[in-house]
Amino acid sequence: MARSLPWLVLLLMFFQLPYYKEEAGPLYLLAKLWPVMLAPLVLYGMVALRLTDRALYLALTVYALGITPFLSMLHLPNDLVDATAAAVKAWPITFYFSAAAALVLLRPSEGLLARSALGLGAATFGLMLLLWVVVPIEWYQPVVSGPNMFSWDDGRGNYIRMPMMLGVFALLWLAVRFAQRREVWAGALLLGGLLAMAFVYKARLPTGVTAMLVVLIFALSLPAAWRWALGALATLPAALAAIFLGPAVPALLAEIFDESLFIRLRSVTAAWNWLLENPWRILFGAGSTSTFSGYTMADHLNSPDFWITDIGWLGILLEYGVVGTALIILIHARALWTAFTLPGADPFRRALGWYVLFEVLCSAVYSVMYAPGPVVTIAAIAWWLALRDAQGVAREEPGLRPQPTARPALAPPAWAAGRVPKGGRA
Repeated sequence: MARSLPWLVLLLMFFQLPYYKEEAGPLYLLAKLWPVMLAPLVLYGMVALRLTDRALYLALTVYALGITPFLSMLHLPNDLVDATAAAVKAWPITFYFSAAAALVLLRPSEGLLARSALGLGAATFGLMLLLWVVVPIEWYQPVVSGPNMFSWDDGRGNYIRMPMMLGVFALLWLAVRFAQRREVWAGALLLGGLLAMAFVYKARLPTGVTAMLVVLIFALSLPAAWRWALGALATLPAALAAIFLGPAVPALLAEIFDESLFIRLRSVTAAWNWLLENPWRILFGAGSTSTFSGYTMADHLNSPDFWITDIGWLGILLEYGVVGTALIILIHARALWTAFTLPGADPFRRALGWYVLFEVLCSAVYSVMYAPGPVVTIAAIAWWLALRDAQGVAREEPGLRPQPTARPALAPPAWAAGRVPKGGRA
């Protein structure tokens, strides 16, 4: 446990679990300062490590933290303080460098890293269920009152806005393990976790995407003939559902997503109309306002319920433009590739790629720049694991192997070869 404790803290911060949870108290403040506190590690990662995607991350860091705040002062009524504050959410991009530096300098083993991540995932569900039992009903507040961990609305009733990054990762690990080994305990924990997401967490898109990926993991573990057979069998009920339920889809969506769907549709309309007013906004982006500012994007767009983080890639296009959006897409594509191409069938390694895919699928609604820490941290972990593989490091062996330093060979003295120096005496 003592060896895992540093990595429990590091993964807690790198995956941004308390980043938006004021209820976490000191951990919330630490999470906000974390990217700045790790500046030495960021510098070490940039300069000393030969990271595969260093140039790509450097370009996005400069664009998101340097150019975008400047553009926000041109297109929005931001001063320097507001523009800098609005860029805070993009700081975790630098976790690619600092997480890689931490992995190299602190020298964990792959097994220790996996146990720490899965331990935090299990703790996520344990704490969520404990809070569900002990928290008084009076603590649950309507969503309209602002961000609150204990929330309530007409469609869902009471629910807990738990930071589920490592919780979802743990479920994907369980799905891979169960698909490989058919262990009853893994299947039972997986089912329990999905039920907890459905009846306590109650965020529809993350829960639905998680369930869909679990089904996909199971399907891919079956022989090809079974997959074709099950796919063929599924076409009949799918066709019948489309015929009989198709006309009711709009009403069904309205019931499932309640007012949140129409809020997002209004936000999409407001954002798109504002972008079309100026082509330069589409190309380079217009930045955004800070949540701490008295003047928000909702005020600027005259849309009271507008949230830039709730309209997916359109929100990213509004803030970073085509140029910045292309860099963000490339980073996610590279993270997906490096994680999925890691060799070996170990469930921890396989779950890394599945989690990046989870974030990509959820980005249809939720902005990937709202919390980029998990994806860029997984990219750093994938780089580190690939380097360990290239060096032949075993799973429980700590760190990387020291690399020999190339030094120019020194010419041996003449006497060592039995020769007499020129001009000398025997």
